[in-house]
Amino acid sequence: MSYNNIGCVYFEQGDYTNALLQHQQRLAIRILVLGCDSAEVALSYTNIGSVYEAQDDYESALRQQQKSLEINLRVYGHKHPFVATSHNNIGIVYLKQGRGEEALDQFNKALEIRIRVYGQDHPDVATSKYNMGLVYEERNEMDMARELFLECQRTYSKVHGPGHSKTVGAAHAAQRASRCAEESV
Repeated sequence: MSYNNIGCVYFEQGDYTNALLQHQQRLAIRILVLGCDSAEVALSYTNIGSVYEAQDDYESALRQQQKSLEINLRVYGHKHPFVATSHNNIGIVYLKQGRGEEALDQFNKALEIRIRVYGQDHPDVATSKYNMGLVYEERNEMDMARELFLECQRTYSKVHGPGHSKTVGAAHAAQRASRCAEESV
């Protein structure tokens, strides 16, 4: 079992200290063996960023996710799903920091790539829209948030079925936005 896999297990168990240690060890090996510009190195930065995010260390998380994006851009160019994932991850950190405009910009970048690569009816496209809905919800723009959540619900339902957790979660988010919109009138 590799350091990366062990790090993922620790992460799932909530043992972020050991998860971080394993991912950092894997990163050092990957850089030594593969050099700095490889997809595997970018993945290590993503994993390390996720650990920092789980620890609420958003500045460190952001630095790691930005490193991952820089490498993915060099390795894959601007139109690759891994680049979209990096934009999405950065957007999530911005959202948690209360930096909604910057989060929305990153989610839009991810959405554009994902639509170009996958088309409209793909779960990753729905995830980008869901994250954008969270930004609009945070900004109290409930009609826009509700519409995005409903689009997610439709896509998730087509792909996963109506009872899937993502479908149900998007439906609940749309209902929440509708209630908030009604209460503000």
